[in-house]
Amino acid sequence: MLNHGHEKPNRKRGLFMLAAAAILALSAGSICVALMAAQRKAPTGKRVSLTHDGHQRHYRIHVPDKYDGKSRVPLVFCFHGGGGTAEVASRMGFSPLADKEGFIVVYPAALKRHWNDGRKSKKFAEQDAKVDDVAFILALLKKLQREFRIDSDRVYATGASNGGFFSHRLAIEASDKFAAAAIMIATMPKPFEENFKPKRPVSMLFMNGTDDPFVPYNGGPITPNFTPRLVDSKKHDFGRGECSSTDAAIKLWLGRNGLAGTKPEIVKLPDKNPRDGCRVERRTWPGGTAGSEVVLYRIEGGGHTIPGGVQYLSERIIGKTCGDFDGIKTIWQFFERSSR
Repeated sequence: MLNHGHEKPNRKRGLFMLAAAAILALSAGSICVALMAAQRKAPTGKRVSLTHDGHQRHYRIHVPDKYDGKSRVPLVFCFHGGGGTAEVASRMGFSPLADKEGFIVVYPAALKRHWNDGRKSKKFAEQDAKVDDVAFILALLKKLQREFRIDSDRVYATGASNGGFFSHRLAIEASDKFAAAAIMIATMPKPFEENFKPKRPVSMLFMNGTDDPFVPYNGGPITPNFTPRLVDSKKHDFGRGECSSTDAAIKLWLGRNGLAGTKPEIVKLPDKNPRDGCRVERRTWPGGTAGSEVVLYRIEGGGHTIPGGVQYLSERIIGKTCGDFDGIKTIWQFFERSSR
């Protein structure tokens, strides 16, 4: 009888932990579904399929109506986050800007919704060993340059979370192709901290929240925890690899861009939304080699969210969304003044 009395709690605990593990396994996909539900917009651009390195790939491309094929135009690559899709990325807000400002924006799709961003994640080790996403994007860039009049000095990369990490990898490994990169809710994959060798300077923008529960501002393991009350992020190994701190990543780029030791221009943005629990400090290091610069939007109290975007899940899970500025418009303004 005593044994039976112990079995029931143990059985309940086992089912409880099994449910928690199932939720964790679906976490990346949950972000995608939550974003789609929150945005409630139709995908933008045209879907295009292609084969690369034996894999069937696709992307969405949005070409502004004002494009006439005569003048060279900027090209923006926008990468979705882990578990996301090209369709989700196409709803982020770059397409309306492309129509207004006259640039082309392309939204590539990762295989199995994961970019090989160089974090050496145990969860994606098998896929990362077989898929070279950097080579895929460089091949796609060549294809787009054949099809459109692209200004080769104005090619840019941006993305959120896994897409932000991958944009950072492109800036490091393909610095001769990209004039600037904007990293949202991501930093530098930890393995690149000790092997940081961009061939050329690249203008870099970072947009990170200090209270991001998934990507720690001060570096460490990536912890996409959708069950914070059930699973301790400090004890559970999510297998998503590690990231450098935002400040460490910036320090490396300051050195590469000839800005080591310089002091930033610091501006505190107006608190346009006092209820969001966030304050923003912009730090700018201008005047780097070949006109490069480094910019940080440090979002005090911000979570795993894009400034000016939607609160796609509860604050308890993803943290707070800053409403003091429009992150997407800010990125284009940064790109607009950046040329290779």
